[in-house]
Amino acid sequence: ILLIADENLEMTDGASNHITVSGSALVESIRSRLLPEQERDLIALIRSANDSASDVAVYKARAHGFLPKAPIKKANVLETLAPLWLARYPPRSEFADDMSQSRFTRSDSLSSLESSASLNEAIAATPVEVIQMVDLIDAIFRAGDVVSNWDAVWEKMHALKGDLLTLQVGSKVIAAVGMINSFRELHTNEELIDRWNILRDRITSLASST
Repeated sequence: ILLIADENLEMTDGASNHITVSGSALVESIRSRLLPEQERDLIALIRSANDSASDVAVYKARAHGFLPKAPIKKANVLETLAPLWLARYPPRSEFADDMSQSRFTRSDSLSSLESSASLNEAIAATPVEVIQMVDLIDAIFRAGDVVSNWDAVWEKMHALKGDLLTLQVGSKVIAAVGMINSFRELHTNEELIDRWNILRDRITSLASST
């Protein structure tokens, strides 16, 4: 069983109260409730934009591995997950010779697992993909009633934030991510649309210059 959980899980408590819970803490709780033979059949990974050494150490202590928070391109899904899978389920010795000729050996997988730069490169969003996501969100804003469609809007903006964080980190990216987070403080269509128009232009300029 493959379980991939965001570290920051946003939930709605009632009509308007938003709370954030730790995905890795929930995974740790799930694992503690499983029987040993059940837990052996589980590989749980945590996705997060926070990838400092201390954060990653927490994720690995609570789950079985870590993924940067970014969309994974279809062509790179197996390449991205294989090192994590092999680190969790090392090949048996009788298959060692065959596995040594495979694209992913255990030693390769472990070194790849420790190389966040290589993993980020494999799943990084392109500027074109960023602009495509901006266009999808813009279509919702142009429809006018953003408040009624807020769940769909926020889901796409959350994905957009993940895309941005895979681009070259800089002050403009950080500012754009901070602006996305600020949308949760707005409550009217007018406020949301005005803020989006500013953000859309900034991200389009940022993606075009990357």
